Amino acid sequence: MYPVIFESASFTLFSYPLFMGLSWGLAYRLSQYFLERMNISEKGFAGLFWGIFVFSWIGSKIFFLAFSSGGEFVQHSKSLSFWLGGGFVFYGGLIFSLLYLGFYCFVLKKFPIKKTFILLGPLSFGHALGRVGCFLAGCCFGVKTDMVWGYNLHGHNRHPVQLYESIGLLIIGGIITKLMLKNKIEGIKLFVIYFLGYSLLRFTLEFYRGDIIRGVYIWGLSTSQLISIILFLVLILYLVRLKVFSGPHQV
Repeated sequence: MYPVIFESASFTLFSYPLFMGLSWGLAYRLSQYFLERMNISEKGFAGLFWGIFVFSWIGSKIFFLAFSSGGEFVQHSKSLSFWLGGGFVFYGGLIFSLLYLGFYCFVLKKFPIKKTFILLGPLSFGHALGRVGCFLAGCCFGVKTDMVWGYNLHGHNRHPVQLYESIGLLIIGGIITKLMLKNKIEGIKLFVIYFLGYSLLRFTLEFYRGDIIRGVYIWGLSTSQLISIILFLVLILYLVRLKVFSGPHQV
């Protein structure tokens, strides 16, 4: 693929860190736009956003290490290039960022929790852009395919699974943004839509992943698929409970 976009005698521009930076920058600028569009104060928002960035980075690295073999664990954990470079597990970053969000909003009370839905669309669009960086770098690659849109990597034509995820994230982000701007749905339900959508997307796409760093397999399912199943079921139970307790009263 194109892991290096530009190279000279004194400087090398790698595609993955470039798109990683662009994705977070895009998410931040879009968040600022939506805050202004919806007349939400930016007070405390920068601390929320960049704290999520730091904790998602740490969480994704810790999960990557947790599902590495013993030798790789030692090698990666001692490597500064690992902590500053590639090697992420999305769900690890998601879990750590949610923990930080809860601490920042409930304990420190720096930003209203009911307004955090503003992040969902921008982060979806940023994530979509970041996956393009994965595609260019050749990581998180797909299984072999005979489809005309397959691309050659490691000696075989493969599914561009990174781009599949980008498209899915753009759709999720677009739906959330439309609902948010039209005030058609409450903030908590936007979170439910995002997590339901992403868990379904990730569970499906894992079948098309071909890289060997898939985590622990149980019943033929990867770590990300198991987390997706748990997340999806928890959200379905939440929706059922919400319908039961908010439905019409029986006479």
